[in-house]
Amino acid sequence: MKAVKLSSLLVVFGVAGCLSEAGDVSEGPSHLGARELSYRQVDVTAGPVGFNGWSPAGVSDKGEVYGLGFTCDEFYYNCQFDLIKRRTDGTFATVRENFSPSEVNGNGDVGGCTVDDNATLFGQAAIVRANGQLDLIPKLPGEVTSCVNQLSDNRAVVVTSFDSAYTATTYVLDRNRNTPFTGGAAAIRDLNDDGQLAGISTADVDAQRAFRFDSRTETTTILDPVSPDPHSWGMAINKHGEVLGYSFIFSATERIGKWTRNNEFQTLFVEGTPELPTVSNNLMWNEDGLIVVSQTTDLNTYLIPAPGVRVNLQDLVGNATVPTTLIGLDINKGGDFVAFSIDDFTTQLYLRD
Repeated sequence: MKAVKLSSLLVVFGVAGCLSEAGDVSEGPSHLGARELSYRQVDVTAGPVGFNGWSPAGVSDKGEVYGLGFTCDEFYYNCQFDLIKRRTDGTFATVRENFSPSEVNGNGDVGGCTVDDNATLFGQAAIVRANGQLDLIPKLPGEVTSCVNQLSDNRAVVVTSFDSAYTATTYVLDRNRNTPFTGGAAAIRDLNDDGQLAGISTADVDAQRAFRFDSRTETTTILDPVSPDPHSWGMAINKHGEVLGYSFIFSATERIGKWTRNNEFQTLFVEGTPELPTVSNNLMWNEDGLIVVSQTTDLNTYLIPAPGVRVNLQDLVGNATVPTTLIGLDINKGGDFVAFSIDDFTTQLYLRD
């Protein structure tokens, strides 16, 4: 059902589904009123002059796209990796040399790691502020390399650190407090300003579970699916601690919704029914609750602006042709978002009109 972004890589999970409530949903952009959506599609696949290529990582609230730019020798053996950004006027700037980005927050701060050796990519977890200042994350005892995986707007971070035996330690650094992640085998998907994580516990492949991890109380809350669904996945978390995700049965219908702070699941849309057979692989949202549904079985990308309303992105971009099989990478507070097509390998920026 999902796609997880780690640094510049996309790790694609399987397709899933959940319980049917198809009678509660509607299609199309009608009845959106004053909040009717309209987007401008901008192809941001081409990188800056002088670079062999680039891989966008996220978009700031200003609509600037940040990503990894690389320049290599003719054999692509020796490469330099830099943090670059695409300004709103389409021009590029190098923000920081020898840095690999993984996460962008609304302010334009970028989490990732330094690149100390282009052969091994060993480096140190760090944040590059919007002004280019480098803030290194202190190393753990015995650490060989580390990288920031998640970054909140107030610069709380999730870091993965490796020692000389390549044993991984994942922890949350929030307001100078270091809290180890104790959620077991899991894919961490998102982090909010309160140091709360959302993700997917994979300890039991027959009963995967969404979770919320609170680093301040050091507690993990399992977010159960709606009965009789066997699986739930947590995809994102907002400032209220609400977790966006799925309750589902693999290869059947799927329920898109959110777990409230009381851990109750609220259904927002249902896919995979006879009436709406599409199921999806990826969800993201912003603080206003605008949901982007991507990597779908019908190759379209959808937005859910309100409960029970699903809008095809193709209907929102005028005469532009939306690439098929987009995977949403990042969305900002205004609803601008970046997505990558695994069919034609283009990256598109969608700007709210």
